[in-house]
Amino acid sequence: MSRTIKISKRKREILNAAAILFRYKGYSATSMRDLAEKVGLEVSSLYSHIKSKEEILITLCFNCANLYSQGLNQIMDMDTGAMQKLDAIMDLHINIAIDHPSSITVFNDEWKHLGVADLTEFLKVRKNYEKVVKSVLQNGMDEKVFKEYPLDILMNTVLSAMRWIHYSNSEYGKVERSTVQNTVKNIVMSGIKY
Repeated sequence: MSRTIKISKRKREILNAAAILFRYKGYSATSMRDLAEKVGLEVSSLYSHIKSKEEILITLCFNCANLYSQGLNQIMDMDTGAMQKLDAIMDLHINIAIDHPSSITVFNDEWKHLGVADLTEFLKVRKNYEKVVKSVLQNGMDEKVFKEYPLDILMNTVLSAMRWIHYSNSEYGKVERSTVQNTVKNIVMSGIKY
């Protein structure tokens, strides 16, 4: 299940600023005063756009989850084999990391601060995503295009190969996107392809 959250232009600015603050200071260390200063508002005015810091976290986490889920749904609709689907999944991860580095940092690192109900839903969405990625990897092993490895280890290794990109976006921003994509994909594929 994906949660769609409509966002006004001003709220988008607030969310982007919050994502940057959460990225560099962490969710817990970021105050509403910090955010208000960052976007040039009084704290009281900030609350006319958002209800709480938790609302920001929820929105950032679920918007990223939607990016991944929608991208994965399109990939799974492709009439291709496991190799091409895994290639597209890696492109999806790399593109999202490069295009949304602060939001992805929040998605990867700050989700643990979600309230119980939202955390439960978020983890369910994440597990469903992992289940689909595992199915692609299992299909690749069944098709004999990927080497046989324990599925959980393989899935976590493949996804972990791309979890650093959003941290280093400014460092690698000068490197062509295609260079990052090709390098990461070649390293991963060389380890799992027959």
